[in-house]
Amino acid sequence: METRTQDVPGYYVWEVLRKPLSVHLHIDVVDRLLAEVMRGFGAVPRRGAEVGGILIGTVEQQGEQTIVRVEDFEPVPCSYKRGPSYLFTDEDGEAFNRACERWQPDGSRAAYAVGMFRSHTREGLALSAEDIQVLDEYFPRPSDIALLIKPFATQASPAGFFFRENGVFQEQTPLEFPFRRWDLLADEAPPMRRTRSERPPREKRSTQMIQTLLSEEPADPVEPAPAAPDVITEATPVPARSGLATWLWIPLSFIFLLLGVALGFEAASSMGLRAGQAMAPDFSLKLSASKTDDNLTVRWNSDAPAVRNAQRGVLEIQDGDFSRPVELDAAHLQNGSIIYRNTSNAVHFRLTVYLDGRLSVTETLDWRQ
Repeated sequence: METRTQDVPGYYVWEVLRKPLSVHLHIDVVDRLLAEVMRGFGAVPRRGAEVGGILIGTVEQQGEQTIVRVEDFEPVPCSYKRGPSYLFTDEDGEAFNRACERWQPDGSRAAYAVGMFRSHTREGLALSAEDIQVLDEYFPRPSDIALLIKPFATQASPAGFFFRENGVFQEQTPLEFPFRRWDLLADEAPPMRRTRSERPPREKRSTQMIQTLLSEEPADPVEPAPAAPDVITEATPVPARSGLATWLWIPLSFIFLLLGVALGFEAASSMGLRAGQAMAPDFSLKLSASKTDDNLTVRWNSDAPAVRNAQRGVLEIQDGDFSRPVELDAAHLQNGSIIYRNTSNAVHFRLTVYLDGRLSVTETLDWRQ
């Protein structure tokens, strides 16, 4: 395969040698479609629910090569009456048919339906018999394609396009690729994440900042004052205190010393509290969970500064004996919620957002029914 994103700015070019069809996939579609896939993946424990819908774009013929451009997509809901797989009931099929009719090619729109997509939480990465039936019914053109995405929580999700050869869709994709922006565009790779042990402690960073400030040269250097001349004076004898005065002075001095320490501590605490209130940034994520039917809706504040500036995040779920980390990209964090179907009456959530390679913000939540 040849990948030529540098020749088509903003697109990932999926092209297999000696094959008559190539796909130009818009990078923005990768971000938004992956968020949609991960929402379904986090909705059902262990396996995750599959999602699917229609790929929207255009088809162009350049000599013997067919170029399919994928510019957008439309999810089509599934009732999941046949389990977590993306399998249709009669009502689901009618909804899919209406969506396909809305995106039929005509002169009134620049883009139209060019195929279907589906997340794949089953074994392998291959079209099912039900997929072939849907493709043959709703996407009969030789240029129509299918896209399968296999979601993973802790690594890049593999994906693959399928198209017809001699009128028949392949059983296996001719080429898998990582369905993640920074794997497709190497020049946009995020900074390397440091482990907790590699991150410098806050106290050390603060000390380095203070040392830097102290090492800066002042704008107006002060000339050192000339040394005072040595003065020799005669010692004046001091009359000795009486014994009673000496014994009274010792406890009074101790009382004044304690009073000064107490007043100084109170003043320092008050000043520190006011300074902390004025300078401490708001790192609250406002993590919450609410029960809706059989699902838990986990929410966080998408307007929080840490979320707005985050590059990615991880939502760790501990549901009884089951645990799963769910990777969240920037688009998913901005969405502000995820739907999860719990299996126990006590679920622990831990949301971590990563602002850069060194700084992260974590908030935990215990939900009980």
